[in-house]
Amino acid sequence: MRFRDYIIRRGLQIIPAIIGLSILIFYITRVMPGDPVRLYLGLEATEEQVQYYRKLFGLDKPLLQQYIDMWANLFLRGSLGLSLYTNRDVLYDILYYLPATLELIIISMVFSAIVGSLLGVLCTIYRNKWVDHVLRVIAISGVSSPRFWTGLLLQLIVAYYLGLLPMIGRSEIPVTRITGFYLIDSLITGNFAGFVDTIRHLILPVITLSFSPIAQIMRLVRASILEELNKGYVFTFKAHALPENLIYFKYMLRNALIVAITIIGMLFGFFVYGAFEVEVVFGWPGLGWYTTRVALYKDFNAIVGSVMTIGIIIVITNYIVDVLYGYLDPRIRIRMEVK
Repeated sequence: MRFRDYIIRRGLQIIPAIIGLSILIFYITRVMPGDPVRLYLGLEATEEQVQYYRKLFGLDKPLLQQYIDMWANLFLRGSLGLSLYTNRDVLYDILYYLPATLELIIISMVFSAIVGSLLGVLCTIYRNKWVDHVLRVIAISGVSSPRFWTGLLLQLIVAYYLGLLPMIGRSEIPVTRITGFYLIDSLITGNFAGFVDTIRHLILPVITLSFSPIAQIMRLVRASILEELNKGYVFTFKAHALPENLIYFKYMLRNALIVAITIIGMLFGFFVYGAFEVEVVFGWPGLGWYTTRVALYKDFNAIVGSVMTIGIIIVITNYIVDVLYGYLDPRIRIRMEVK
């Protein structure tokens, strides 16, 4: 199968996934217990007011018609409906809060890939020695530790007792909003104090979100490099007296990075829903923080819009990883053509 055909075929699979997700989330929000209109108006609202707002939000229509209206409003008006929590259009809220979440996730992914790969190499270089044993114990701790517990522990020790880093928030220094990514906006506007302060606020959330992925990447890279040790090119390099560090970090690590790229793509969903916990613990004003609050209000439009946004991001990311993996390993395309 040609690479172009592989890209198109994988891309077409995105459409039914998104439609299926939208139907599922839309139905769940409509059958959840509780009346969102009464929550919105309060206990003292009259029945006439309730019926008026129910009609205003389109809740008096059949479910199928409500679902069709949702897509029609999105494509024709660029609207996802009114949020009961913020009284703004849900699409506006998503575009406002999403950059904070993406900034946290992207930095955590890059940090996890770099640190996890380097630690995996170190484990291989010092295999079966105390360094390897200590790092493997840390890896087990990283996989088994709940994120909220890790975040609270870091807040207590690093922020509260030692006072080294901020405990909550995104930045104490005002940053002019342009893209919504504070690191980029602060550099564009020359606000270097805001740039540094944003980094200081990012450190603890990034470590919390990256702890488990680092452990998994480290273990997989270690196993991958151990397999590379038995290959012919490694014996050839050693026979030519190449420095051991050069062999590990330049040649074997390059092949092991295929594993790292794959696991990062697979872990993207982990980063997304892990960001929900991290944002709540650290008061990080992102999409996860927003979604947890609108869920408490049974804000159906906001819940559907937020979950759909997250689902689309995960589906597209998995598609990109599949394309990269198919490019790096043509056998994937061959197996797909056989099926």
